[in-house]
Amino acid sequence: MSGGIIEGIKKCYTGNNVITKHIFLFIISLLVSIPSVIAAMNTNGNDSELYRYIYVQYPLLGIVSFIGSVMLGLYMIHFLRNTLKFCIWKDKQTDKEKINALQIMPEIDKYLFFKFGNIIIYWVIWLVMLIAIVICTAILCIIPNGGFIAIPLFLIFILAFALAMPLILCGFVKDFSIKQNINPLLIFKYLAKTLLPITILDLKFFGISILFGILGFIVIGIATAIIIICGILKPETIANNPVYLTAFCTLYVYISIILSLGYYYGVGHIYYNKIEKQNNTQTV
Repeated sequence: MSGGIIEGIKKCYTGNNVITKHIFLFIISLLVSIPSVIAAMNTNGNDSELYRYIYVQYPLLGIVSFIGSVMLGLYMIHFLRNTLKFCIWKDKQTDKEKINALQIMPEIDKYLFFKFGNIIIYWVIWLVMLIAIVICTAILCIIPNGGFIAIPLFLIFILAFALAMPLILCGFVKDFSIKQNINPLLIFKYLAKTLLPITILDLKFFGISILFGILGFIVIGIATAIIIICGILKPETIANNPVYLTAFCTLYVYISIILSLGYYYGVGHIYYNKIEKQNNTQTV
């Protein structure tokens, strides 16, 4: 089926400068992994202590992690934007070879920062709205019996938000229009058209993630056995070796990135087929 996650993953390895792009993604994975590994080794994996270690005690680690996260977010946004362009172009193209040859992976250049200000404002506005909703829910819970209404409504909203937000993001990256894509009612408007396909896509993503996770554990197990057998590291020290932990953490982040890009490829197709095309048809 066109627009699937596996098809999206395959697209990650086609086009020009593929090696450069994946080296870039490995560097991002490394930037995200190093602070986490250092903090985990010094806090025994305690989450609250881990974040305090990164962002309070050693803010340089937080800065490195933040830069990696921002660059990853920008890359994914432009991948999604390219996916939408691909959907539009594919609808007008009959040559399958040209369709398959079209690259979607963004180039590593200054264009990654295109409309950077709009992107920041967009996410800040949505964050503020979510915080406001959480505060309103907390206030309603203080009122006698208010929690019986507020909590179920809040959970329904969060579930709907999680399903619809990637679709709303598609509408935003199409032309980076903030005003038209910060309406909370879009959540229910889009889900009315896409609930089944987006749910199926999420379930597929969950299943593929589990499969890759299992394969990853097998690969890590084999690699660890080889490292121990070859005498590179001793069994009692391997779990606390920073190089070992960073290497496998980086690989885990990289695989997660590729899976996420495949997922966004699927989201882009759902948005185009179920929302964009229908809107254009109604306009005509």
